Amino acid sequence: MRSSFSSSVLASLPNARLRRPAVWIAFLAVAALSLTGCDLFGSNDDEGRRVTTDVVIANSGNFSAQDGSLTLYNPTDSTAALKDIEVAFINSLAQHNGRLFVVDNTASDNAGKITSFDTDQLEQIDQISNPRPPRYVAFPGDDKGYITNQRFDENFNAQPSTVSVVDLVDNSVTKQVDVGRSPQGMGVAGGKAFVANSADGTLSVLDADADTVNTTLSLPDCASPKSVFVDEENEVAVVCQGGGEQGSEVLFLSPIEETIKDRVELGAPIGSANATQSAYYSEGAEELYTISGSEAFGNGTGEIFRIDTNANALDATLEIPQDDGLIGITAVGYDDVTQDLYATRLPVGAGGFPLFTANGTALVLDRQGNEVTRFETGNAPGHITFLGDRQ
Repeated sequence: MRSSFSSSVLASLPNARLRRPAVWIAFLAVAALSLTGCDLFGSNDDEGRRVTTDVVIANSGNFSAQDGSLTLYNPTDSTAALKDIEVAFINSLAQHNGRLFVVDNTASDNAGKITSFDTDQLEQIDQISNPRPPRYVAFPGDDKGYITNQRFDENFNAQPSTVSVVDLVDNSVTKQVDVGRSPQGMGVAGGKAFVANSADGTLSVLDADADTVNTTLSLPDCASPKSVFVDEENEVAVVCQGGGEQGSEVLFLSPIEETIKDRVELGAPIGSANATQSAYYSEGAEELYTISGSEAFGNGTGEIFRIDTNANALDATLEIPQDDGLIGITAVGYDDVTQDLYATRLPVGAGGFPLFTANGTALVLDRQGNEVTRFETGNAPGHITFLGDRQ
């Protein structure tokens, strides 16, 4: 940080007539802070302070209509706007090298696309065709992406599937890597990519240079692993959603030893009401948020769990504010700049079930889970991320 003290002031220090010891000590303290580059009145570094410019909510849309869109919420003036980006059914979002990547399924060919946008104006940059329905995208290198793909039989049972290797320079799929059934989230650490095979309860560990599977890790008592993150301690955090007699939990693994170091039990089944984003990791806060959002279909409780990934411990269990007109939780995100928690919900339809053909609602909550405000989203909100800048 730049000093607010001039060299002339420091040079005059020996001649200063500061007779009172307290004043003299205070003067020396300020001078010391000046020399170390600190600013008593806040950060004054060259990069500037962080601000959140937009909260981006992916509206999955209606699958048959293929009408995915984005809702952009400005936390400064509390305004929301709908942006049509001409994509199909959105599964997830990801950011990489100043670009926002939108992952969507295309019903016509049972395949999908990954479309990238600049994060300033959200104008389309490129589009990648994927041969299978994609779920999530991760980035093992500046110019390379991995995409998890879904594959089902005629009875909609999950089958062994693949990870697409993508060249981000020429926007093409260069290879398919065989993994387990229903591959979902991925985390990249230590030159490896950890892929959650949800239907198998395993992790496929890929060599991120060779694009090959090194090994498949069994995850004892981990039902339906879905979301995978790498925390600030370089541990791989795997969210086990739970099911049947098995409870939900978060596993923390060493990417080098490929062994489980910690387990954090959660209090209810984890899942999204529309099978989209059920967890969010905040790097700035070192916190992982998971939702028990599928009240209608998966015994969800409407709770949000906050896990401290520095201590590897459950920090809080928050209850979503009750509203007779809303049901479930479809996505979650935490803005560590404003310290606001976002959760999206669906309107109640016929028979008390979620309505997937109407606009949803985003709740803005404080850290205790109290509602601060709310705004309307597009149809079936399913994923949250944050765009920022420095000022």
